[in-house]
Amino acid sequence: MLVVNEDRCVGCGLCVSFCPTEALKAWGLCHVDPDRCNECLVCIDYCPADALSMGEEARR
Repeated sequence: MLVVNEDRCVGCGLCVSFCPTEALKAWGLCHVDPDRCNECLVCIDYCPADALSMGEEARR
């Protein structure tokens, strides 16, 4: 599962622009719709604040 580190997120919305499934929304902070996220990790590459990561649930 994609996780947003709210302490790092600056709400720039760059990740939203690159999400192919439109699973991300940014209004102040980035929010993930887990039903739409396919864990492609494209957003992680474009986050300038390094605020996105994969949670433990997805690594199992």
